[in-house]
Amino acid sequence: MPYRVNDIIKLMEEIAPPQLAESWDNVGLLVGSGNQIVKKIMVTLDVTAEVIREAAEKEVNLIICHHPVLFKPVKSLTDNTITGAQIAALIRSGISVYAAHTNFDKAQGGTDDKLAELLGLKEVRPLTLEGEKPSFGRIGRLPEKQTLEAYLKQIRNALDADKVDFIGDPEKEIETVASCAGAGGDLIQTAREAGADLFVTGEAKYHDMLTVLDTDMAMAVFGHFTTEYPAMAALKQRLQNWFDVLQYDIEIISSEDYGKCLRRLKE
Repeated sequence: MPYRVNDIIKLMEEIAPPQLAESWDNVGLLVGSGNQIVKKIMVTLDVTAEVIREAAEKEVNLIICHHPVLFKPVKSLTDNTITGAQIAALIRSGISVYAAHTNFDKAQGGTDDKLAELLGLKEVRPLTLEGEKPSFGRIGRLPEKQTLEAYLKQIRNALDADKVDFIGDPEKEIETVASCAGAGGDLIQTAREAGADLFVTGEAKYHDMLTVLDTDMAMAVFGHFTTEYPAMAALKQRLQNWFDVLQYDIEIISSEDYGKCLRRLKE
């Protein structure tokens, strides 16, 4: 029995309900047809030219990404722009693209939950709420107090991070930790008001970070990719488990070229 993009969309909407997405976001099926037969899926954080080339070479039918390949409205699609060239390449190769962005950030088992798990937090709860539903960020407690310096070394290993930028006394004792995967600078004050000793995120504007200097809260920035990619790796395994249970004859892979590109940037 052939399985189609629409079958995968049903699974993804259970994992990351589209109603959780921000009003400004662009999630769902962004390129391709819901009726397209799917035999191979690629999971990636972003859709780049290298990712598209790899997907075409490996005969991928569907890319599931976190950051939408189409975000701002476009008036034309030509190969004179980066976005136009990407969309044209996807269509020529018969590759559909499905994006789960802010809905996956907030969802159970999404980017914020996975980051909190890797941070070793207990008694985890949402940092922010929309009505009664979890929104961006998480907050929890460490099993035991640690100095900021010791904890950041531990988290660098857990996140496989090349570096961490932080503000705070290395000897400060950390027990309550707030976090937000990706760009969490807007939640700095929220984390402080929630009683966090440390706020961990992927990226924040310089002037937003400066607001931490005169407070009793520390802050650590590990990189956008570093804080979000673990959830995409977990999503790949989650989908594979579902495919096995549902007996979907679909292969699911992670992009290798995207990882190579990022490693080159780190060198």
